[in-house]
Amino acid sequence: MEVSPQAVFLTGASSGIGAAIVRLLTAQGHHVFATARRLDRLEQLKEECSQRGAAGRVIPHALDVLDVEAHSEAVKQCVAELGGIDVAIPNAGLGVFSPLDQAELSDWLYMVDVNVKGALITLHTCLPHLMESKGLVINIGSVASRNVFPNSGVYCATKHAVLALGESIRQDLKSQVASTTICPGAVDTDFIEQTRDAALLDQYRPGFKSGMHPDFVARQVLHAMESRGHGIISDITIRPDFL
Repeated sequence: MEVSPQAVFLTGASSGIGAAIVRLLTAQGHHVFATARRLDRLEQLKEECSQRGAAGRVIPHALDVLDVEAHSEAVKQCVAELGGIDVAIPNAGLGVFSPLDQAELSDWLYMVDVNVKGALITLHTCLPHLMESKGLVINIGSVASRNVFPNSGVYCATKHAVLALGESIRQDLKSQVASTTICPGAVDTDFIEQTRDAALLDQYRPGFKSGMHPDFVARQVLHAMESRGHGIISDITIRPDFL
């Protein structure tokens, strides 16, 4: 079922799941304020969508999700360009995997910063506009939101937090703002390449390479948006065929 064009604020839009979301939503006529640190990638994505004849707009904007002031300014620009925010998608995230006794503290803290603090900053800066539009927050969780896997305990903890945040929105904001958390298993992106442990990379790469295409995750985002008025998808877990 088609819905009216929506104004979407998206982080982590330059590659992987984020870029797939931009392609699909703009093809369906939605307008995406696409943010990431790599503005050149965003500009290329905008050109790609234009060449495909996308009905929706892509507005590229360079943003570090941990810069609160810059985040606030990005949200103001999004509202000025698109007239408001109907959907916020705190997609930016990362994972660095290693046994706990071999991990770098800096990796732990950076995962907490980007995966948790980044999502909180996006929510906090977008929330007044989402409440005005009775909008939707779509968090990108993980199967790690409900399970703990070897060599990834801190990453799993950050994704547990993302799932809890989505449930908190549902309980505290009720009819004001809707919340959906999408929890994918392995997705075929460069996500795993941030891990520096060579043995773990050799172990994990085949599973991620055989994982879901990012487009499949993007379709769940569109599905959550299209469900409005009929019901709210609180959370959805998707997995590759082999799991």
